[in-house]
Amino acid sequence: MRLVLSHSLALGVLLAVSCGLLWDQGKPKRGTLNIEVVDPAGNAIPHAEVRTSPPPEDAHGKLETATNGRLTLNLKPGSYTLVVTCLGFKTSSTPITVRDAEEIQTVSIRMQIGYIGSVMVETTRLESARNKCVISQFLKPTRTVTGTYTEEATRKNAEGMVVLCTTVDGHGNVTDVSPISGPPELLQLSMDAARQWQFEAPSKAPAFTRIEMTYSLTKPCPEGKGSDVGDIVTTIVPTDEKPGDLQIVGKVSQPWPPYPEAARAERRRGQLYLSIVVNPDGSVSDVRITKPLDELLDKPAVETVRTWRFKVSPGVNPTRFSVTLSFRIPCLDN
Repeated sequence: MRLVLSHSLALGVLLAVSCGLLWDQGKPKRGTLNIEVVDPAGNAIPHAEVRTSPPPEDAHGKLETATNGRLTLNLKPGSYTLVVTCLGFKTSSTPITVRDAEEIQTVSIRMQIGYIGSVMVETTRLESARNKCVISQFLKPTRTVTGTYTEEATRKNAEGMVVLCTTVDGHGNVTDVSPISGPPELLQLSMDAARQWQFEAPSKAPAFTRIEMTYSLTKPCPEGKGSDVGDIVTTIVPTDEKPGDLQIVGKVSQPWPPYPEAARAERRRGQLYLSIVVNPDGSVSDVRITKPLDELLDKPAVETVRTWRFKVSPGVNPTRFSVTLSFRIPCLDN
């Protein structure tokens, strides 16, 4: 009996090993693709959406880069197109080939700023009785998402307004979106964005509202016309000179305000006017906006100006100065 058990055990182990080998042989072999997405300056871009065509068989949901700008995919041998999209950058399309299941590839994608979808969004009441978007109440959005240009829309230079009809339930969630008008290349990406909107709960549900999204493409600077890198010119003058006021005779620390890539790429530029108080110790206080420029530029500029320090002449009074920050793009403003 002991001998039979030994043979049975040996046979069981052999069958288990054989089945394991056969099962392992049946598993699809995959190569490793390490993707790194960076901006033109080489900085990592987090949360960039990554798609492959054809898509991975085991992909579930949206794939995007981590906070370090990296993403790892396991792909079967074959040819793929790697598409990377991120708001504020031109869509990148890169052909790749996975030749060996044991191969480890690293692909670095440097995103380019050049064709940027500038999206203005608003909700309006639709008074026309020609469609179901006639509503009896105005719905205030609490969360909005703008559409992101696709490779096709960019390639075809699609621009214009997309009008959508949305159905909102009693909790303020969008349950249905249908197009009313707009360029065909922009409809689907707008509908995908509208489905993520949320509104204040309507008094009567379901409710209908109309969403309008206006898209425009920003072209890169013409060749030979200069740089499109953002430039900031600062002018500081006394607001109203009085006896005892101090004078600025030099600077200790005057960092430039940031010129966010999103604002520069969309050609947002012009003058931001501020009023500041310079104290006898050279510090800056009471920074006020006297004429705003742009929401992407104003707040970071104010926060930076608060950190300025100057060399000042002897004086007994804190003195108010007017500051003009000119956000420029040389190839457009020279």
